[in-house]
This record gives sequence, C-alpha cells and structure tokens, in this order.
Amino acid sequence: MIRVLIVDDQPVVRHGLKLFLTNYDDINVIGESDSGPSAVLQSRRLTPDVILMDIRMPNGDGLAAAREIILQCPSQKIIIITTFGHDGYLYTAIDIGVSGFLLKNSGPDELAQAIYTAHKGGTVIAPSLLSSLAREFGRRAIVRTQRTSSPKASDDLLTTREHEIIHCLARGLSNDEIAEELHVEVSTIKTHLNRISNKVGTKSRLQTTIWAYRSGVVDVQNLDIR
Repeated sequence: MIRVLIVDDQPVVRHGLKLFLTNYDDINVIGESDSGPSAVLQSRRLTPDVILMDIRMPNGDGLAAAREIILQCPSQKIIIITTFGHDGYLYTAIDIGVSGFLLKNSGPDELAQAIYTAHKGGTVIAPSLLSSLAREFGRRAIVRTQRTSSPKASDDLLTTREHEIIHCLARGLSNDEIAEELHVEVSTIKTHLNRISNKVGTKSRLQTTIWAYRSGVVDVQNLDIR
C-alpha cells in the first residue's frame, strides 16, 4: 500500500485528486494539507510515501515545504503538481530534489502511474512539460556555482552502458524497470547512477535527467516517454 499526502490550497483540487486515487486499491490517501507549513507537519505525523505538492499556496509555498521535507525525510517522494508549465519555480524544485512534475490536467492513470514510479525511485515528468523544460534550460544562461552549471561533452564523459541508463532514466523508468530492460541487477543500476551523478555533478535523478536534455545526450523530441 502506497501512502499519499495531497497538498493544495484549493479544496476542489484536493477532492478531485483524492477521488481519482480511490480507484486504485494499492494507493491510500492518508491526509490533506492546504499550505506548505501544514504539509511539513503532516509529513512528520503521517509519514507518507509520496506527497503530491502544489507550488503556489497563499499560506506557505510548496517549494519551501518540499525543501524542508526532503532534508528531514529524504525517503518521502515529492511530485510537484502545477498549472504553470513554464513557471520559473520549477528550476528551484529541480535543485531541491523532487521526484518529478505533473500538470493539474493529468488523467487518473497518469497520476497513479506517476505515484507508482516515484515510489519505486523513478523520475516523473509530464510529457507536455518535459519539452518546455528542455527548451527553457537551453534558452536560459543559468549561472551556478556548483558543477551542474556547465554541461560537459557527453561523448567523452559517459560509457556506452551509462548512455543506455541515461535514456532509460529520461523515459521515467525506475531502477527495477531499467534493470529488467538491460538484463542486469538493480544494484548494478544504482552503482551506475551514482557514477553518472559524480561525473556530471548532479544530486538527484531529476537533475541528471535535466542534465541529459541540456547536454544533448537525450533528444526530447525522439524520446519514447512512458
């Protein structure tokens, strides 16, 4: 059973998400919050597996809450659900280390699949949002002090196997699914992902995925996204 916390300031949105998820026997909505501070308290009290988090809330934004929750409870996966496909806040969310992004017009099956994927350690990005994010990262000259600021030449940086894993990661596959597709052990995939992160200077699966788009390792237009 996957325990889910829904965070949104609009009651109708919380009700709609909860209603969607009642059709899935292995997903249990254990609580709701209407602000960032409330979400932090609920995450401690209820210990959800996955948190569906809105960004803009009048009584405390979701990004500040996501940062605090990930620092205190890194095992809890956070999926940002937003109306704003081009919202600059999404870049901060990537740095925080959320497990992915969905748009609020996502269907029930897409929402449920995102929860399953995030729970297993995978990355979730709405296909319609993925392309716009990639374009924005390519357009903006984002200056950072960390190693993630400058995409490196991928041909010399990654091995053939690491390229294969990057493409699987960009499609939203979990470690188990990547291992099954490449016919290797899950532990091997984890080792490769750690090596990739060390090479390109990323701190999360999502950051690694975005790095792959920005550096040209993955062609968004030709990517078979699940």
